[in-house]
Order: sequence, then structure tokens, then C-alpha cells
Amino acid sequence: MATVKTRNPNLDLIRCAALLMVPMLHSLDHTGLYDQLLYSRPDRLMIPLKTFITCCIPLYLLLSGYLNNKKQLSRRYYLGLVRIVFVYLICGCACLAFEQLSGIAHRSPKEMLSAILNYSCCDYAWYIMMYLGLFIMMPFLNMAYHGCAGKRQKQVLVLSFIALSVLPSLLNVYSQIYSVWWTRFYPLCYYFTGAYLSEYMPEIKPGRAVLGLLALVAAYSVFFYFHYHAQGASLIGVYQDTWEVYILSVLLFVILFRLRLDKLPGPLAWCLRKVSDLSLPAYLLTWIPDSLIYPMLMAAVPGGAPRYKWIFITVPLSLVSALLGAQLVDLIYRPVARFTAALAKKPFFAQNKQVNSRSSR
Repeated sequence: MATVKTRNPNLDLIRCAALLMVPMLHSLDHTGLYDQLLYSRPDRLMIPLKTFITCCIPLYLLLSGYLNNKKQLSRRYYLGLVRIVFVYLICGCACLAFEQLSGIAHRSPKEMLSAILNYSCCDYAWYIMMYLGLFIMMPFLNMAYHGCAGKRQKQVLVLSFIALSVLPSLLNVYSQIYSVWWTRFYPLCYYFTGAYLSEYMPEIKPGRAVLGLLALVAAYSVFFYFHYHAQGASLIGVYQDTWEVYILSVLLFVILFRLRLDKLPGPLAWCLRKVSDLSLPAYLLTWIPDSLIYPMLMAAVPGGAPRYKWIFITVPLSLVSALLGAQLVDLIYRPVARFTAALAKKPFFAQNKQVNSRSSR
């Protein structure tokens, strides 16, 4: 009998949480937070918020490692590039069209083509550039991970990438005593961590993990306030390759994974699945409503605390608008998806004799 794979709603929840954090993180870029001293209570509350929502990209990368660590080098594997590239092209063209129609910029056809090819069609396209490279490396990363002999060697592999890409942010807090050359390898660090969690998810109660997460956020916020003398500009340095974001991301991933969702109401489970499926185009398309909303907000509301409360309006507006656009992108992609699925059944892609025989030697 063929086994039926059941969809894990916790993984959908993780992807939805990451998507929600994206417009929240972008909203802070337009509040004037980074241009002032964070002395008032509302300003100080932005420190833990910024630290926490920076987990959005790490959550996506952890998911990639969790879900894709069994992928093998084959012709069929590379068909997975079709959806990523197609969605990027549609969303990129939509952003360029909006840019032209709104008067934000006027590019020549050559400049538009260049913007698509070098991932500058919108401010958020850098993620596609990074993820495409990660996608190409995944089969080889999986060879490295599964080539490890047992749990201990896999722990050493993960710790090695932590030492290369995350540890510098901790050891260089007071002065640079540790090389930062490998910090841009942080996507690999999160990928291997996600792969490790797929095999060795810790047995931890969500309540205790939540307390640990809150304690870490609070402790780091106090440290940040005094160490950086409440300078908002220093919050820009709270990034995906910093130790606090790495620990928070892993904790949050485990918490969301361990939540009991087996009794989730049907409509809510459907909503999670739908938003999860649309997360990639929605992520890219948030640039369009952001480009409309925030110039008006910045012109009408003074920077700092007066803008913070608008997050409760701008973030849902941006996210819902992007999801509606993402649904349209999904409808456009469906014929391509059917064609790709039919192509995957062809002998050239289904058998992979040459690639598999070579990789098995």
C-alpha cells in the first residue's frame, strides 16, 4: 500500500509566523527608530520587538533544513527551481510595473531587465538571490550532513557553522578578537540546524521554552540598552547572524513545533495551509503596499513613538494586500505547476540513472 503523507500544521504555523514578522520588521524601518536615542518607554519596548521579529528569515532557513535535508542530487530535484524562479519573475515584474505607474522610478527596458537579473527589482528580492544559491547547494549540504557518522558528528557539524557565522557576534561585543570573514555563511548554519532538528527535536515543554525565550529577550534588551547607550542606530546590528537572534530563532522554532495543533478547527487549519503556501509571493509583494503606505505615514506622523501605534494598522494592511496579490500569482502559476508535475514523470527526470549511479560510487 502507498503511504499517505500527512501535512504537519506546526510547520505551516512556523511559516505563517515568519511571514507575519516580515512586514513587522519592515515597519520598524519607517518609524524613525534607528535615528534616535531610546529613552522613553515606547522606545525601549522597540528593543525586544526588533530583536524578536528579526527571527523571520532564520525561521524560513530552519524550515528549509528541516524539510529538505533528505533531498538528493537528481535531475528531478532541479525542477524545484521552476516555482522559485517563476514566482520571482512574476512578483519582480509586478514590482517594476508598480514602480513605473506610481512614479517612484522610471527605468528603461534595459534597466528593468538588469533589475530582474541582479535582484534589485524590489528591496526584498535579496532573499531570492540568497535562497537560489542555497537551493543549488542543498543536495551537497545533505551529503555532508548525512555523511556524518551519528549524532555526535552532526552536532560537531552544526557547532562548527555556529562558530564560523554566529559566534563572532558574541566574542566581538567589546572589541574584535574573532574573525568575521565567515559570518555571511549564516544561512548554512540555520540550514544544518534545521536538518539536525528534523532528527533530534528536543523534548521540551512549550511553556518552559516560552519562559526561556522571554527571559533571553528581556536580558538581551537590558544589555543592549546599557551597552549601546540606548542608541537606536545600534539596533541595525541585530541581524540574522547574531548570537541572540540564532538562539531566539531555534527556541521559537521548537516552541511552535511542539504546540498541540491536532484539535485545530478545520477552517483555521485551512487558513494556515493557505497562508503558508502563499508565503513566498506574499513576502515579495509586501514591497508594493509598503511603498504606498509608509511614505504617507512618514509625511503625516512625526517619527518615533507617534508612529509605533500605526504598526497595528500598516502591518495587517500590507500583509492582507500582499496575500491577495500572492493568490493571483498562485493562479497564474498553476498551469506551470501542472506542466512541471507532468515533466517530473518523464523518464529523463524520473529515473536519474546517470546522476544517481555516479553519486552512488
